[in-house]
Amino acid sequence: MGEERPSIPAGKLEGGVEYSSPGYLYPTKYQWHHLFAVTVAKKAKGGNYRVKRPPGPKSKQQAALHTGKNLKEGKVLLKTRKKWISILLTLAMLVGLMVPLAAPASAASTYSMNYVQKVNAGYSGQIGTLTITMDPVSASTSTNNYVILSLPSSPSGYALFPSVMPSINGTNYFDTTKGASFTLNRISANEVKLTVSGVASSVYVDPNADSRIQIPLDITVPTGVSGDITLTASAPSTSTFSSGTVSVAVVGTGKVNLAVESVPSLSSSGGAIGVIDLKEDVAGALKDSGGTEALKFRLPPGFKWRTPGPGNITTLWGDSNLASNIRFSIDNDNRDLHIWNSVESTSATFLKLNLGIDVDESVAKTGDVKVTVSGATTADPSELVVATYGEYSVKVSANSKTDIIAGKVAQDIGKLEIDEGIPGSLIPGRTITLTLPENVRWSQLPNIDTDLSQNYGNLGISSQLVGSDGRMLKITFSGTTNGQTEPAKLVLKNMQVTPAADFSGDLNIEVGGSQGVTGTVVLATVKSPVTASASDTPQVIIGKPNQPVGDITITENIADAIQSTVKGYSISSDNSVISATYGGQANLIIQAPPGVTFSGTPKVEVVSGDLQIDASAVSTDKTDALEGMIIIPVKSSSTTPSTIKISGINVTVDRTVPEGDLTFKVKGPAVDETITPATLFSGHTTVAKAVVATVVTPAPNEQKATVVFKVGDTKYTVNGVENTMDVAPYVQDGRTFVPVRYAALALGVSPDNILFNDGKVTLIKGNNVVQLTLGSNIMLINGVAIPMDVNASVINGRTMLPLRWIGQALGATVSWDDTAQTVTITL
Repeated sequence: MGEERPSIPAGKLEGGVEYSSPGYLYPTKYQWHHLFAVTVAKKAKGGNYRVKRPPGPKSKQQAALHTGKNLKEGKVLLKTRKKWISILLTLAMLVGLMVPLAAPASAASTYSMNYVQKVNAGYSGQIGTLTITMDPVSASTSTNNYVILSLPSSPSGYALFPSVMPSINGTNYFDTTKGASFTLNRISANEVKLTVSGVASSVYVDPNADSRIQIPLDITVPTGVSGDITLTASAPSTSTFSSGTVSVAVVGTGKVNLAVESVPSLSSSGGAIGVIDLKEDVAGALKDSGGTEALKFRLPPGFKWRTPGPGNITTLWGDSNLASNIRFSIDNDNRDLHIWNSVESTSATFLKLNLGIDVDESVAKTGDVKVTVSGATTADPSELVVATYGEYSVKVSANSKTDIIAGKVAQDIGKLEIDEGIPGSLIPGRTITLTLPENVRWSQLPNIDTDLSQNYGNLGISSQLVGSDGRMLKITFSGTTNGQTEPAKLVLKNMQVTPAADFSGDLNIEVGGSQGVTGTVVLATVKSPVTASASDTPQVIIGKPNQPVGDITITENIADAIQSTVKGYSISSDNSVISATYGGQANLIIQAPPGVTFSGTPKVEVVSGDLQIDASAVSTDKTDALEGMIIIPVKSSSTTPSTIKISGINVTVDRTVPEGDLTFKVKGPAVDETITPATLFSGHTTVAKAVVATVVTPAPNEQKATVVFKVGDTKYTVNGVENTMDVAPYVQDGRTFVPVRYAALALGVSPDNILFNDGKVTLIKGNNVVQLTLGSNIMLINGVAIPMDVNASVINGRTMLPLRWIGQALGATVSWDDTAQTVTITL
């Protein structure tokens, strides 16, 4: 407001000039408002007084009296001053007339809360701050105006400021630091009267800005209520306050929101679990009921709480006294942690629990450690995963899986994943072994996939093949994950294998080693490069030449399955099988079984795709075992899967071929890289098969018959007709022996199907092929070895066979008459 100006008593200035001091009204930036007396400075040199002008806009008329050394100058200045005093007095009267324009009729105040707090029924304590906003004209004239603030009267039990009245703050005209003041008088428990005792001095205010009264609220809420709590403002019509309502709180069931910040891995030694966050959504949400704890955390069997104390709980924000009011107890074999609190928080509070557990490994189950939550407090969620428990263990599994082709060298298989149960499970110096199935070999050793591996710290591996067959890969570990919070996930990549030509199905890899891991893992599925089928399966007769079989169709399963250039393998210094190209034209070979050869050259053509063969150079041949071969030179491999058709196939079937399916094999360097430079997998060189015919015996003239042999007699009967042998049957070791030819004929075997070769006898009847070796007690029936209790033998240059064993092998019924010393065979 500027410095205070004392009045000047009436008198004379030097030189006899009279003056008076009625004061004057001066203008400020905002309005004409204060009347000041003239202030006279100390007497200056020369005997003159200096009159200071008050603060305000400068003008000649407002200039103070200056030095007047002569009477004339003094009179002029005095006249000017008197003229302005008259003007100022007139303006002051006008301002007085303007004051009623700020009448209550235009008053406007609003009511709001800085936030609407959620509280429990029965709550007593602080909530948010009530703000009353008023326009500047109303605020400037609000002294002695009032408003009544009240909470609901029904149901009973509401209280406004139940203990002490609050300190009120404000802004602009209501700024208590600038002179504004207020009184709160209680009318009833739920009702108070707010009166403006005075407003701030106008020199400190902005007459164009709203003014605000700020009142921190303290309430009591009765039990049994819910929903919004409304505060009502009631003002008389003449007040600068308006009437209105505002929601100051909402009553609802308080809740504690729970969360776990991390989920550490624990071993049987136990340790710290993840930090548990407890966050009240309203003040007083975390509270016991006297007999029931606020919260109960129950661990699964085999886990026990370590005893917590005050140092295990911290306050992030909210009521700093809540943590000190909490106490813990443990029971139920230390599985239950009880959290007690009988004092409600004064504001919603955020707490953190740092807890630890012990593990009874004889009971605890591996996996997630789940804590169930109960108690008097409503909590969400009702279950928390606070840790993962596992023993020191290692798990091996397939991270990915691929398809590979049989007979191809050095093919990529899927990635292998190695997971620790807990940090430190992979022990330096220990190993994991990966053993391939029979007829598959390792071609390339693994390394770590740094993109897919996680938490592996300084873990490293070294790999080598062990054993002479190249099937076992040993991985040795270095480094450790001890001290980490998370176990390692190690992914190995770039492994390659070479499967035999006839291998198919899942590539089951056996897992072992000193890390203690066992089991199998599938990293690939092996598929044939081609499939083969026949158009028909006609019958072919044993012993007949130039017989037609079904046309053969060979279809590539992938492009370039049938190759035109000879590729093979070599063995590296670490015993792995690596790819090599040997050059030269590759042949596709169709091979028949032993005893079946080709009569003439069939027609070979590509019926779909862009595979190219040298049809003019197709030839036939046979192996030393009399296995017929169709040899198909390949000129150019395909870019799209192609199909070959072989037609006009004729075969000769010798008498060594058994009855049944006649199967051709697909093989050769065009589809098998494992046979060059030598056969890598002996006996496993076929990539596909097709049944092209059915082998049968010549049409027999067989009849049902009864044959009787008599021991010591060369005579025998067939359906009563007597026949003669050159050697009589005899009994040895309880078995009746008869000459092989007569026994076979009696059993319905045609003469053409009684074969002798290098001490072996082969009898063919229908679908049965029976072979015996002289001096041996092993009989082969369709290739299955059957031990007999006697040996086949030779008497007087004749091969003698045990009749009962032969009869049963060929489907006959054999009976013995001890009195008559006869053997009867019933066909």
